[in-house]
Amino acid sequence: MTAPDLVSTVLFALGWSAGWVALWRARPLPPAPARALRVSVVVPARDEAASLPVLLASLAGELSDGDELIVVDDHSTDATAQLAVVGGARVIGAPALPAGWAGKPHACHVGALASSNEVLVFLDADVSLGRGALDGLAAQLVAHPDELVSVQPHHVTVREHEQASVLFNVVAMMGSAACTPWGERVPTQVAFGPVVAVRREAYERTGGHAHPEVRAAVLEDIALARRFPRSRLFAGTATGTSFRMYPRDLGQVVEGWTKGVGIGFDATPWWAVVLTAAWVTSLAGGAVTSVWFALASLVQFAVFARRVGRFRWWAVVAFPVWVVLLVGVLGRSLWRRRRGGTVTWKGRALRPDQETG
Repeated sequence: MTAPDLVSTVLFALGWSAGWVALWRARPLPPAPARALRVSVVVPARDEAASLPVLLASLAGELSDGDELIVVDDHSTDATAQLAVVGGARVIGAPALPAGWAGKPHACHVGALASSNEVLVFLDADVSLGRGALDGLAAQLVAHPDELVSVQPHHVTVREHEQASVLFNVVAMMGSAACTPWGERVPTQVAFGPVVAVRREAYERTGGHAHPEVRAAVLEDIALARRFPRSRLFAGTATGTSFRMYPRDLGQVVEGWTKGVGIGFDATPWWAVVLTAAWVTSLAGGAVTSVWFALASLVQFAVFARRVGRFRWWAVVAFPVWVVLLVGVLGRSLWRRRRGGTVTWKGRALRPDQETG
């Protein structure tokens, strides 16, 4: 083996190994007995008629007597409010968006104010909650009442363009710093926006979504998590909590990840950035350096893809394409933050530089 070949092998091995460390295990929410605490589920919804019925159906067997299900209709132009009523939710119309607020944190704040139970669970409308998930979230908050609990749902894809999220999902899990071999021994202060649970007392003490550093944040989940001493992070499974992120088209995929990937990069611990960057580099370099490196990356990527979602075989094989897309979207997000540009999301202009606190 020549010296350049040896250097390439060592660099690839380091990056490939970094991937295993960063995504050693995607830990599911532990099962728990039936809860005694009552739960208020708050769903911020803006033009979610296509997604909301799936969420409401998944909640039908999870809610107990005394629980609340509140859908905050954030000025929808479709049948979101009507479908929420049919699904058994109490519907609250969000007031006009105040200056200095982003839409989702405002809707969450409105829903929290209208609720009364001890546990608050904020769910995105595109989530399908797994069986026993509310019990599991409540059990975590009994054990850790001052902390935030969050679940990254398993990504269910249907159409071809949705496969483009596969690498973004993997990187998001790596960047959370919650999937290393050290597990919960690594303290985290981030959250996964689709499923967030807190105790009301802790939520109100920290300022909740009304906190000045949360109310305007694009990634309100990370901004909110930073108000808490730490967060407890879990992952959905193929048979548990899941979601379908960007079903419309590829443009929605690009805009969706552009609005947050740069901020998420900033919120990631430096060592997790190093691990993730080294792994992504091994994907890119291995694919063009050696057929054996490419095969090793393919096998690893297939394992990681199964941990974060349901993706097609060809999406796994196309991993070099997703590296190019990831770099392009990250560059686009950072450029727009630098230039003060915006992305359009559900009819509202958002700045990718809005702070996460």
